[in-house]
Amino acid sequence: MFSHVVTHIPSTIDIALTKGVALNFNSIETIHCLTSDHLPVILKMGPPDGGRPIPIRKITNWKKVSTTLEEIDTPNLNSISNDIASTDEIDFAIGALTNHIRTVVEENEREVPASSDRRKFPPDILELIRAKNAALHRASAYPTPDPERELSNAK
Repeated sequence: MFSHVVTHIPSTIDIALTKGVALNFNSIETIHCLTSDHLPVILKMGPPDGGRPIPIRKITNWKKVSTTLEEIDTPNLNSISNDIASTDEIDFAIGALTNHIRTVVEENEREVPASSDRRKFPPDILELIRAKNAALHRASAYPTPDPERELSNAK
């Protein structure tokens, strides 16, 4: 059985040496209540929030972005003057166009967990994949001799 002395419990690390290892220490606490000739500490390791952040990906619907960008009657674009005469007006027009594009892209994107890595194929590509798989299934139902295998067996 294990000792009731806290410093003699097997889960206590007496010394920690690291070299070339990136560890994220959240906190280091000194334990004053333990009787020891050393200075015992508790090292809390890991991300600051106590857990790993869930990685996310942004998926953009580029068809909707393209359709939305074709609209020219928007507040951002209407703020651009038809007669640009100075560099300040050029800068303003560039800023308005950039803001318009950024807004359109942000409105047509969604965040998903990075672990959902399944890519969605367009319907025509899915149909081609189904046709290929069906043809392979039909071909495997009636096997034909492989010419290369027949040649290697004949030798």
